Amino acid sequence: MKQQSILKKALTNFSRNGALVILVIAVAAFAVLTKGKNISISNIINILTQVSSVGIMAIGMTMVIIDRGIDLSVGGVACLSVVVAAVGMVKIGLPWYVCIVFMIITGLLIGFLNGILIAKLKMQPFICTMAMLKTTQGIAYYIMQGKTLFGLPEQWAFFGQSKFLGLPICVWLLIVLGFIAFLILKFSRFGRELYAMGGNPQAAWMAGINVNLNRIAAYMISSFCATVAGLIISSRIMCAQTSIGDGSELDAIASAVIGGVSMAGGEGGVIGAIIGAIIISVINNGLNLMAVSPYLQTVIKGLVIFFAVIFDIIRRRNMEQLKANQ
Repeated sequence: MKQQSILKKALTNFSRNGALVILVIAVAAFAVLTKGKNISISNIINILTQVSSVGIMAIGMTMVIIDRGIDLSVGGVACLSVVVAAVGMVKIGLPWYVCIVFMIITGLLIGFLNGILIAKLKMQPFICTMAMLKTTQGIAYYIMQGKTLFGLPEQWAFFGQSKFLGLPICVWLLIVLGFIAFLILKFSRFGRELYAMGGNPQAAWMAGINVNLNRIAAYMISSFCATVAGLIISSRIMCAQTSIGDGSELDAIASAVIGGVSMAGGEGGVIGAIIGAIIISVINNGLNLMAVSPYLQTVIKGLVIFFAVIFDIIRRRNMEQLKANQ
């Protein structure tokens, strides 16, 4: 009985702090392998800048996965929202701040549509959001006709290139959004209900939780985060491309899973997801410094995700067995 209690405590602690342990190990390992290049101040800032867009997407993805969902449309949302803003600024001549409003509206509408289709029409999240990914990307491709749109105003560079107190603005955006999302999940009624929905959807419904409304809200938050990520990416490269957001949905999902957000729902948090995004960026950066083939980097990142999911399955089974034996 005592051994079971120790094991349960160990599993609980690792599930809460495992991502941080992995991050420390990854940083230490690459510090040795790259002879300290990865822990230079300039490189750390570079890593944080790179992780900001994926980390923000991972915040929204966390909300959805806690509810036992998935959002594959975030890359398309980022792409289409940037295209809408760029066309407004360059082709129509609208002020940049008005175009940001249009970006956010575009993202929220897509998230609302995802939520309605999944919550009300009971579409499978995987199929629904994958179809939305293709739809949004297709619209963006049609508008852009395969071209890159330059000529964004100088103010647009503020979000991806400016700094405040030594840190890029995009990193501050990640910190602020992460803190707000943490407070929402930890202390708000919506956060408590979202965990309840992910833990036991039927019980949540019977307890009087408005499952449909919360689900729609989760997908709208995910799309909003994807829109902010698109803003950061376009601000860094100062143009609009249809390739913006390509593959980012997988990075966001991977960040959440590595950070301890369970694909079975009801567990995890945004802090772990952000740490997961940093882990992926540290691995990519370290492998780049070591001049490892980009093809091999994809394999390594896939294996990291693979083992993170396997660990989550094993951990959940052990926890269930321990509860059953008590």
